[in-house]
Amino acid sequence: MCQNIDSTALFNYFAFFLNFFHKNLTYVYFIPYFAPLKTNFNMKQIYLFTAFLLSIQVALSQITVTGNVTDDQGVPLPGATVVEVGTNNGTTTDFDGNYSISVSDDASLAVSFVGYQTTTLAVNGQDQLNFSLEQANELDEVVVTSLGIKREAKALGYSIQTVGSDDIVNSGSNSALDALVGKAAGVQITRSAGSAGGGSRILIRGVTSMIGNNQPLIVIDGIITNNETLNSGSNTAGTATSNRLMDLNNDDIESINILKGSAATALYGTAGAPGVIVITTKKGEEGEMRVSYTHSTGVDWLSTTFDLQDEFAQGRNRSRSDRTPYWRSPGTGESSSYGPRFTDLEYSTDPNHPEAPSASDFDGDGNYIWDKNGFLVTKGTGNGIPANNYQDNYRGFFREAIQSLNNLSIQGGTEKATYAFSTSFLTNEGIVPNEEYGRKTFRLAGTLQASDKLKIATTFNFVRSDYTRIQQGSNTSGLLLGLYRTPITFDNANGFSPEDAVDEPSSYIFANGRQRNYRGGGGYDNPYWLINNALRDETVNRVYGSFTADWNHSKWLNASLIIGADFTSDSRKQNFELGSRTRSTGYVSLTQYNSFLTDAILNISGGDAITDKLNLNYLVSANAFDRTRSTLNSNGSNFAFQGFVNLANASNIAGSESFLRTTQMGFVGQIEMDWDSTFYLTLAARQDYDSRLGVPGREFNAGDFSFVYPAASLSILLSELLPQSDALSFAKIRASWAQVGGPPPFAYLTTSGYSITSVGDGWGDSLSWPIQGVTGFEIDSILGNSELTSELTEEIEFGIDFRFFNNRIGLDVAYYERKMTDAILNASLPPSTGYNNVWLNSGRMTGRGVEATLNLGIVESENFSWNSQINFTSNENIVEELAPGLDKLFLAGFSSAGSYLIAGNQYGAVVGGTYLRTGSGGPNDDGLNIPEGDVVINDDASSNEYGFQAVDPVQRAIGNPNPDFILGWNNQIKLGPVNVGFLLDWREGGDMLNGVAWALSFFGRSQLTADTRTEAPTPIPGVLPDGSPNNIPVVRDQYYYQSSVGGFGSVWEQFVQDGGWIRLREVSLGYDIPLSSIGIDFIDSANLSVVGRNLWYSTDYNGVDPETSLTGVGNGQGVDYFNMPATRSVLAKLKLNL
Repeated sequence: MCQNIDSTALFNYFAFFLNFFHKNLTYVYFIPYFAPLKTNFNMKQIYLFTAFLLSIQVALSQITVTGNVTDDQGVPLPGATVVEVGTNNGTTTDFDGNYSISVSDDASLAVSFVGYQTTTLAVNGQDQLNFSLEQANELDEVVVTSLGIKREAKALGYSIQTVGSDDIVNSGSNSALDALVGKAAGVQITRSAGSAGGGSRILIRGVTSMIGNNQPLIVIDGIITNNETLNSGSNTAGTATSNRLMDLNNDDIESINILKGSAATALYGTAGAPGVIVITTKKGEEGEMRVSYTHSTGVDWLSTTFDLQDEFAQGRNRSRSDRTPYWRSPGTGESSSYGPRFTDLEYSTDPNHPEAPSASDFDGDGNYIWDKNGFLVTKGTGNGIPANNYQDNYRGFFREAIQSLNNLSIQGGTEKATYAFSTSFLTNEGIVPNEEYGRKTFRLAGTLQASDKLKIATTFNFVRSDYTRIQQGSNTSGLLLGLYRTPITFDNANGFSPEDAVDEPSSYIFANGRQRNYRGGGGYDNPYWLINNALRDETVNRVYGSFTADWNHSKWLNASLIIGADFTSDSRKQNFELGSRTRSTGYVSLTQYNSFLTDAILNISGGDAITDKLNLNYLVSANAFDRTRSTLNSNGSNFAFQGFVNLANASNIAGSESFLRTTQMGFVGQIEMDWDSTFYLTLAARQDYDSRLGVPGREFNAGDFSFVYPAASLSILLSELLPQSDALSFAKIRASWAQVGGPPPFAYLTTSGYSITSVGDGWGDSLSWPIQGVTGFEIDSILGNSELTSELTEEIEFGIDFRFFNNRIGLDVAYYERKMTDAILNASLPPSTGYNNVWLNSGRMTGRGVEATLNLGIVESENFSWNSQINFTSNENIVEELAPGLDKLFLAGFSSAGSYLIAGNQYGAVVGGTYLRTGSGGPNDDGLNIPEGDVVINDDASSNEYGFQAVDPVQRAIGNPNPDFILGWNNQIKLGPVNVGFLLDWREGGDMLNGVAWALSFFGRSQLTADTRTEAPTPIPGVLPDGSPNNIPVVRDQYYYQSSVGGFGSVWEQFVQDGGWIRLREVSLGYDIPLSSIGIDFIDSANLSVVGRNLWYSTDYNGVDPETSLTGVGNGQGVDYFNMPATRSVLAKLKLNL
């Protein structure tokens, strides 16, 4: 029978949303480039909307009911919700579980609490009702899986893990991604840098593609959303970047479900191959309007510092034969700190002093221009004022950065409709002066029960994010390049305090506009000059939302339609003032990225009992996803004058424009069978159509760009087959198998085209056309392949889920193996073809791993509880085969060292130069291809490297950046009104290429160089070429560290270090304020807490922090080269529920 829909209610519900879209969304979509965001709300609209929210009234009462709410053991439940059934009238229990509510004398009260079954009792004129709630049966837990489908957790034959809202909100992080660290097995998250608003890399069960995307799919409220990270420079230079998941306000999250294996993600098709993170947001709850306000204020500060030497001045040895060090003036352009001890120097202002620098270092009045105190001379020959040690150049430069967050949320509803509104305002300074990150969010959501068969839900989100970023990594304007390399005898601040130098131009620039730095204006930017003259400003405006309609016709026929859209406008301006060391003639770049995603899912499902023991459910689904991204860039160089960073000031102006579009469509079929609520079998298949496999100009044939992959999973509840036991609460074994396809890692690989190419070696910005005003294109060096097929991953998984002693102990373990074939790589071609490479389905990779979650209810009593969770992850991915003729494939890094794919090694092996050894061939015990044997010493007396280690001419795998295992130990302790939490994060193994130590040994700034430069000559352990023991004594001073085995040399072996750690990732202390005892009755509850992040860690790595990645979220990892340092933070938070 056809059911009538309440059209009036439906219209009223959408009226506000339609009006908002009409007045605002169109304007946001066409935001002028780099124009500030405006809104079109007037005060009348705001008052009307507020009045609408406040108009929900509690029904007139006739009786006041009081009582107590406890669990089945008699323990009070503070914060339980007490609602008069059928109304918005409700309240919550106080700290002792007591409540009071005015209701009609014939009402019924429903009491609910997270983790417990809802209980309803009739009032029947009574003025006191006590409730005893029983724990919810975890066997009936429902989780959100693929395509927005809800299933019972016990029926799943694959691993899925849920992280609750409290774990995210109480983490002390403003990023939901960072808040997940250590809280889910099989998940590895690494921050790319310590910059405010910096992004993070996330992997679920390692990598699934050799060169393509390995970041998981992000699904919010059933819709695929944008989580891309757009580059801000080369693979080794530029500024930090952000994931778009940072746009999500943590307080809006209801839960996060992590789908890990191929069987779990198969229904998402190729997009879900790297794993899926399913986020469900709050949409309001039945009951009276509830207002929540949260404010937090905190401080970030520098976590650790690199071990810089603080003894030796700017300068060098006089010659190889005369190793006497001497000071050299900044005006000489001297880059090194191999001069004398600063304690052996003093100042002089006499231009005629025998050790005075050249006349160009003095102004017309005879004043030394590089230091107000004068130049340095041998102690006893100057004015007697000792040389200063400006080591505070480093530590004093960083600031204590303030972060602040305000969040307001309003929600409520009736049996027919619920609503939720939230807005938040975040400001986050960086520890580097002038670096900032800000975010504003606005969100509306709700549900409507339009009829007894139709339910509608909708969400609308607007986010504006603003960034001011600082240059980092491998470029001469990289902040830490100049800061770390500055000698202790040069004052970057020119006599000002670090705080004053930021805003004082005379600290970093001369009156004639010449930059003041330790290399005489050349080399690297003065850090204070950099943070004022080479900033990148970024503004991101984003609008996204979803519409869901669920129609429940009968047990055998239900339909769900989910439609979503996500638009992002990203405007960037990069400045390099005239005089920059990267862009000496000045440079400005304006870039506009526009991304638009649409996603639509239609699910038809149903099911019921076939017999008294067999239940059958089915699902048929269609999915369409479309992504476009347009890029428009204008840039100019060669400025006419300083102080005007603008295209109008540039004589060389160029531009570029690009457009990318990909489309995927998929059709899904799934059958679920349940025998006696004990055996659960799920069979599924998806057929995908992907535009990235299409060939331009070829006659359309759907089979050319489609692929089918199946999945099967089995869950058996052993606890239903075994005798009941007080010890064993629940036992399940599970198994799954699936095949998942993967499209080409990039678009347009099936054809060849033309491009504006760039050339670089990783040490700075690449050179690209136009050159000298001449525009040019060249044919792609890689030949497209119209016969490409999808990559294919096959995975098998086995798991157990055991719970003991009434769920006080829970253990979930999964083991999986993956085989990835037909990986798309580029193979070499003869130059006679006109191409260097061709795309082929040629790579193979295997993966395996173990993940486990142990839940412990250590203590549960009336006033004290302690719950603990341990998450363990161990994964390896082995490259089995590359393209024909390819022995290794570069992922990221430098020409001399980086992250590569090498057959037989783990993914992303660190490759670089090594010492020559007597052995040949064969891997060593670490599985790396460094030959066994003794190090060979150079015995050529005519060589500048006589007595140093000889260099192997072959670059080899020298490290494995992948950790042996990751373990997170999360604890929540409650003692009365006090809450304590802490999270320990343990990463064992994972090699890092310490490029900071490598470079600073060349410049004489690392402590290592100070420790060895004054030692007595000693032979380096090894053998001479004839096999005899080495007996050539050497000193490891400037000439050693500036050789091919030192900094900037071809040998990196000695700079590969273990990047493992143990860190206190989170620690929190909270207090539930007893409002009733202090006479406050207009606030339902209040909590005051203090949260610290990264307050302590232990590591053998002697760089700044091993939790870093020079190449951001890219596939190449394990490279540390002057990234922004990590931070520690403490914040105080107050949450009020009204």
